Amino acid sequence: MRLLLMAGILFLIGCAQPMSSAEPAPELFVEEPYESRLDDPEANALYHFGRARLLLGEGQVDQATAALQEAIALDPEALHLRYYLAQVYGETGNLKQARRTLEDVLIRKPDAVKAHMALGNMALGSGEPRQAARYFREVLEVDPDNARVPLQLSIALVRSGNADQAIGVLKDLLNKHPDSRAGRLTLARLYREMGLEVLAEEQYRYLIDNLDDAQQAYVDLGYMYENQQAWNAALDMFGQALKRNPHDLALRHHLARIYVGMQDYERALEELTRITEEDPRDLEARRKIGLIYMEQERWAAAAAEFRRILEQDSDLDPARYYLGIALERQGLFPEALGVFSAIGETSALYADAVSHRGFLLMQTGRPEDAAVLLENYLEQGEPRPQIYFYLGIIYRSQQRFTDALDILQQGVRNFPDEVDLLYQQGIVLEQLGRSQQATDVMLEVIEKDNQYAEAMNFVAYAWAESNSNLERALALAEQALQLKPAPHIHDTLGWVYYRLGRLEQARFHLEQAAEQLPEDLVVLQHLAEVYEQLGQFEQAREIYRRMYRLDPENPLPKEKLDALAGS
Repeated sequence: MRLLLMAGILFLIGCAQPMSSAEPAPELFVEEPYESRLDDPEANALYHFGRARLLLGEGQVDQATAALQEAIALDPEALHLRYYLAQVYGETGNLKQARRTLEDVLIRKPDAVKAHMALGNMALGSGEPRQAARYFREVLEVDPDNARVPLQLSIALVRSGNADQAIGVLKDLLNKHPDSRAGRLTLARLYREMGLEVLAEEQYRYLIDNLDDAQQAYVDLGYMYENQQAWNAALDMFGQALKRNPHDLALRHHLARIYVGMQDYERALEELTRITEEDPRDLEARRKIGLIYMEQERWAAAAAEFRRILEQDSDLDPARYYLGIALERQGLFPEALGVFSAIGETSALYADAVSHRGFLLMQTGRPEDAAVLLENYLEQGEPRPQIYFYLGIIYRSQQRFTDALDILQQGVRNFPDEVDLLYQQGIVLEQLGRSQQATDVMLEVIEKDNQYAEAMNFVAYAWAESNSNLERALALAEQALQLKPAPHIHDTLGWVYYRLGRLEQARFHLEQAAEQLPEDLVVLQHLAEVYEQLGQFEQAREIYRRMYRLDPENPLPKEKLDALAGS
């Protein structure tokens, strides 16, 4: 029995031959002499490596780095220690030491792919694409079938201005790995950046037609069509992507943006509303909804949306600023003033908020407070054109025309391209009786902005009044009316036609102006004079009677009625 048991034990421990009963039984446990490992470099290196990991877990980076350096000193050929040290350096922003550590790896093992890749990525991130390309090429020499390195190499080549070489690298990759999604996607994007959109589309179509999970190809191709303003094609791509991932809210944001580009605001609102229904805390979707309402001049709806945003995040000054504008446009001036006043001095929107506060203080009958607010801001804050603009208007409203001119001229010096300031300067010069200077300033406005209808109207009317430059006045007035079909511009054009003796055309435009400005005495006087010249005396008398009812103290209507009594 003992022999059977012994044979079983020996079989379990791997004895190849059965034991003869004549042989002595071996000792199962042979006591080996103890060997101290206190001075074993590998064991001590492992101890310091473990200590480094514990120290890193406690956030003691410097001590951990020192422990890793001790481990490397004990076992200098253990490359994993150097990789770990390089990683620690990289994650703590010490790129110089990270590089040196990886270069030490290459000294010991020149074909270390991992070190070359890490150095290449580090150089790429540090804005050294040529150096990065050199490291990536080293990897390809060692591992030519690596499908990841050509992608990094192509990026490095593009950033170093060698786009053609990058295309060659990617084509080589696709010859070896035709179904490389990353390779085709990178090549397509490179073609897009180079303006080769037909070639880009070929790559995207290959991904869509031949490979599964081509979500990014749909999105990228949608972007490309969007940039081409091929709206329907872009919608189709994003729609296809959305079918594959119906809960991807970013895609709905893309769709909404395209609808905005098409000025199809209702469909944009549909997409954005779906986003907020699925994620009520998507404040970006709510912000876009509010801005669309503002574009549609649905001020109350916009205000409600921005209030919802502020209920979720009361620190969002842009939402507060837009809320103030929406309230201002509704004529809710005191409420708007309170909203703008809540935007603090540290906000990037503070200067814009101050401008609106100045305007609102004027609207609520507090021009002095408005002036003090804006003057204080000019002394303490960064100048903004709208501060000068509103101060000029305030001074004008207070009949402080010289002060208005001074502040507007100061604004124009600081912001020479702000034509609104220049236009206001022209208005003040006219109010100061400096008509020729005013006209010259308005001509400068037109030279800077050939779409500025009000400046064109000003010059045309000034020339009509002085009965000079009438053909140029006619061209300006016609262009101004086309840009802005407003009643006062109809009056200017009618008056120019009157000066040119084209009475029927004058009558048409002046009747348009009088219909929309039935109490404007200047417009009525112009129309009455045209009726007189046309021999339509009863119509002229009716206009003068209306003028008399509007302003009994004005002697002109009575004089004209007396003169027309026998007509």
